[in-house]
Amino acid sequence: MIHRSKKDWWLVSLVMAAVVLPLLFGAYQLFSPGGDKQGGWSSLLVGTTTGAVVLLLTYPMSYEVAASTLIIRCGIMPRTVVPLAAIREVRPTRNPLSAPAWSLDRVKVNYKVDDESRSALISPEDKTAFMHDLVTEGVGLQLRGERVVRVS
Repeated sequence: MIHRSKKDWWLVSLVMAAVVLPLLFGAYQLFSPGGDKQGGWSSLLVGTTTGAVVLLLTYPMSYEVAASTLIIRCGIMPRTVVPLAAIREVRPTRNPLSAPAWSLDRVKVNYKVDDESRSALISPEDKTAFMHDLVTEGVGLQLRGERVVRVS
C-alpha cells in the first residue's frame, strides 16, 4: 500500500513563499519603469532555481508498505528501503528535524540494520492506516495504542 505525505498548509506556504516572492520581485523589477533589470533577472534566477530544487527533492514523496519492506521515496534522493523485519518501533512524533515529510505530524520509524540502530521520520496522511499496514505485512509487529512495536 502506498501512503502519501501529509501536508501542513503553513509549511507548504512557507516553501512556496521562498519560491514565489523572488519571482514576483524579479518580474516587478523587469517590467516597472526604471526597475533594476539586472536585479530582476537575478531574482528570477533565484526563484526558478529554488523552485526546481524543491521540486526535485520532494516530488514524488511517498511511503510504500510492501510484502517485506517499507520503501521511503523522496524526489531524486535515493530510496530508503527498511526491511519490515528490522523495524523495532513506530511511534508518533513532532520532531522538526529535516525529513522526507511535508508535515510535522510525523511518525518515527526505529529500526536496526547490521546491529546499527537507525530511524526515519515520515508523515503519512493517514497514520492509523499506515500503522495497520505495517502490522498486517510485518511478522512480529503489533499495534499498541498509537505505537507499533516488535514482539518476540
